[in-house]
Amino acid sequence: MVKVFHIEGKELKELEGNEFEFYDGDVYIVDNGDTIYIWLGKDSGIDEKGIGAWLSHKMDLQRRGEPIIITVTQDEEPEEFLELVKFRVVDADTPGFLRHAKLDMVEYKMYKVEADKQTRYFDKATVKEVPISQDSLESDDVFVLDGNDVIYVWFGKNCNIEERREGSKLAQLIDKEKHRFPVVYYVEEGEGGKREKAFYELLDKLSEIKDSVVSVEDSREMKYRVFKYEK
Repeated sequence: MVKVFHIEGKELKELEGNEFEFYDGDVYIVDNGDTIYIWLGKDSGIDEKGIGAWLSHKMDLQRRGEPIIITVTQDEEPEEFLELVKFRVVDADTPGFLRHAKLDMVEYKMYKVEADKQTRYFDKATVKEVPISQDSLESDDVFVLDGNDVIYVWFGKNCNIEERREGSKLAQLIDKEKHRFPVVYYVEEGEGGKREKAFYELLDKLSEIKDSVVSVEDSREMKYRVFKYEK
């Protein structure tokens, strides 16, 4: 039996009927038991895309990872998807949670990972919280954006291996400590793909963050210590 869900905020709403209207600004999940499809409208936001991936992942875990998860985009649907569900696309949009939620209800942060030089034991990198803005980005460093339900690791085109390693480890730590199921994306500066575009789109949406510094001090354990700093 095929089930169709509409993402509204952070929730799934099951739709009834045999034919459906899909909004081009929204995200839908189509579940036929063996396969979970995530349908992305061409104008859907990064918040809705992240929630769609997170909720489909939760559905997958409930069935011990047996279903296959496939992401399809508007106007690029495979034949098996078109045969599975009957729908027509309309020009409409349901507001995503980022458009009306208070930013102080969840933590959105961006960190700059930098190292003066590459070392043998990867122990010289520091991680500093920076304003969530494209103006904060520098090609010599790595930046990790914690968007709550989605995490981006942005690699500047001139960053070194140590910064890449620390940025990836920090993303893993954020994922583990907050006990969430965020989607983690890795973006290369200038790659020009959908991931980089979505990263910049999210940067433009998020602006309010608190000041703190995270430092790497133990090269073996990769422990991060958070402390306040004076501007």
